[in-house]
Amino acid sequence: MMRRILSRPFAPVLALAGLLTSLAVAAPIYNAGGGAPRAVFLELPARLPEPEVALRADPLPSGRWRLTLAARHFRFTDICVLEAEAVPLGHAHIVHDGVKLAAAYAPIVDIGPLPPGRHRIEAVLRAQDHRAILGRGGLIKGAVVIEVPERAGGV
Repeated sequence: MMRRILSRPFAPVLALAGLLTSLAVAAPIYNAGGGAPRAVFLELPARLPEPEVALRADPLPSGRWRLTLAARHFRFTDICVLEAEAVPLGHAHIVHDGVKLAAAYAPIVDIGPLPPGRHRIEAVLRAQDHRAILGRGGLIKGAVVIEVPERAGGV
């Protein structure tokens, strides 16, 4: 009787432990060939020039902010596909202080108003199937820091 009472609360824990063990065993097999996981990253062929992206942020009279993404060796498109070719074509994910804010399918994007303070905005280049494009040094991304001043009167 005591055994049945104790086993019930531990059943979910044991099931979770079994699941985690199976994942730990399967994970190395999934990417046994080495390199970046194919489902997450797109590596461009070495023969292609590596894309670059630089950001500029401009305040708008409305209080919103406009980002300009100056990309080299990369073309923006709003066409998404299930499996992208290894070419520098796609869009960018706009990240604000570590949180995805928007997707940019063109080199100019309005990111809306920002509260007073310091904000780090990054653009990470993505392929047409949403995989992050890898360069020789890792993710291909650019960043800009925006300092938004306090408004007069504390508003």
